[in-house]
Amino acid sequence: MATFRLVYKLAGLAFIQLLAGLLGWIVVIVLYPFRSARLAMITRVMRLWGQMSCLLLNIRIQREGCPSRANQGALIVANHIGAVDIFVVAACFKIFFVSKSDIESWPVIGPLNRLGGTIFIDRSKRTKVLAMVQELADRLRSGFSVLVFPEGGVSLGHQVGPFKSSAFESVVQAKCSVVPVMIRYYDAGEPSVVSWPDKMTFWEHVKGVLKHPRLNVRVCVLPPVDGEGDRRAFAEKSRKLISDQFEATRNAREK
Repeated sequence: MATFRLVYKLAGLAFIQLLAGLLGWIVVIVLYPFRSARLAMITRVMRLWGQMSCLLLNIRIQREGCPSRANQGALIVANHIGAVDIFVVAACFKIFFVSKSDIESWPVIGPLNRLGGTIFIDRSKRTKVLAMVQELADRLRSGFSVLVFPEGGVSLGHQVGPFKSSAFESVVQAKCSVVPVMIRYYDAGEPSVVSWPDKMTFWEHVKGVLKHPRLNVRVCVLPPVDGEGDRRAFAEKSRKLISDQFEATRNAREK
């Protein structure tokens, strides 16, 4: 049964990626002269992509808090556990992503990210970080929300790691809000099947998720962070809100 789930979910995901890619190209071609309308439509395609992917993977989302602020030109920041997080947050919000620059060169995934308006970050060079911040601030000023995983990588899902603060500079420049979002999975695994340990390959990680029959996830939209003096203050306050909520739900179960 697990092998059957792996095969049909893998085939289903491939179809969803192709469909999303086709819709993305149609949007780009038809709305190319109209930047705002084009970006708005891309966020809708991205949300449909996330919802279809969660439906296929049998991911049941329990959303808490007020999601409306997250769709109004805010920097959304969330803890990062595994690749599935991307489907979950895309299903919940109309957003663009910030992703590591090396993903841009991945076959299939790279072109789909570019088509989806992903902002890529290369932390190895200060000039590229500054360019990312400016692009991110421009997207926020235009009224679009962007999702960042400020831990800078995935985790075992036991705790919320330190936040890198560079992306938060865009909030200072755009004079907008940060909306912290906590993600927690509930399954029998310890750590969760969704987590991606350092020594596990991407295929091993994906294979484990695809074979799993059902995933329950809690997505808590926390109070927005406004008016902090600098990017580090935004990062520290956002991390504390997410970490506190993560600890508060440690022994809870899905409803």
